[in-house]
Amino acid sequence: MDTLDVGILRELSRDQILWFGRLDPRISAAGIARRLRVDRATVGSRLRVWEREGFLLAHEVVPSPLVFGAQIAGGNLRVDDLRKKPRILEDLALVPGLISAVDHLGEWVALLYAFEQREALERSRRLISRLPGVGEATPCVPFRAPEPTMVPTRLDFRILNALRSGSRRTLRETARSAGVSTKSLARRLEALVRGRSVWYLPVLDFTRYRKAVVARFVVFLKSDASPMRAADQVSLLLPNLTHLIDATSLAGPDSPMPPLLDVGAHVDSVGQAEDVQRELQRSEWVEEVEVLFPRRFYLYREWFDDRIRAVIDRPGVRTGSPSAG
Repeated sequence: MDTLDVGILRELSRDQILWFGRLDPRISAAGIARRLRVDRATVGSRLRVWEREGFLLAHEVVPSPLVFGAQIAGGNLRVDDLRKKPRILEDLALVPGLISAVDHLGEWVALLYAFEQREALERSRRLISRLPGVGEATPCVPFRAPEPTMVPTRLDFRILNALRSGSRRTLRETARSAGVSTKSLARRLEALVRGRSVWYLPVLDFTRYRKAVVARFVVFLKSDASPMRAADQVSLLLPNLTHLIDATSLAGPDSPMPPLLDVGAHVDSVGQAEDVQRELQRSEWVEEVEVLFPRRFYLYREWFDDRIRAVIDRPGVRTGSPSAG
């Protein structure tokens, strides 16, 4: 197991949107390196290795849906025929409001929606349930995303459009396309990410990751359990954490959710993941533990691209208030 990989993955999930996101390593490499106590060049070199091996497929930078007055919700789908799963993952790009998916080993795929109205969200869920090969699309659960603290300008959207047009291009190439200097682009992008108006989401393909198994533990807690104490105990069992999220705290006020932790970690083998699952289930504060193995992240760009183009096509127009949604 490579401790540098663990460290970088943990940094990419610092203050995460879902699993990963917020810290764009292209502009935050120095801070990541400082926290990991390595050279900045070492972080950059490792990212290039990830790209070369196909583990890091793309650097995706998208505006927060809250900038447009939208909200986000999570859900899942269950595939009843694994042979149809590749086609289902392609067809999800056609579903209005579906912006992201995490394909897991086996029959389950986690989904992320952006929506303006609950009725539209339910229509999208019903559409997914009717796709050939889908056995079930679970109810959508709206949850709180980080509130933006700044309003992007039209120049910012021009930069975002350039970033969206070439997610594998260097920042220098992107800056040239946007008509700004590399320094200006990095400064604006960093401010937007820090202001939660923009999300950085690395697209990762875990089927190309050879150094360890990344497992996701969904830990359902008993109603009287303390999520903070539970998180401390999980950390002792899983020292190589990539993320640990108190999912219940993210649920919206009208979206009751049982207390649960969403945990990601490097493990040496599938057998070790099962051992950890068994150990967690012995705990007095745990109701149930599910173990999932992520295969690949997907980002469906149309929802973002449509809104970016709409802003660019209306000169001088800004989006609504930073707290919209």
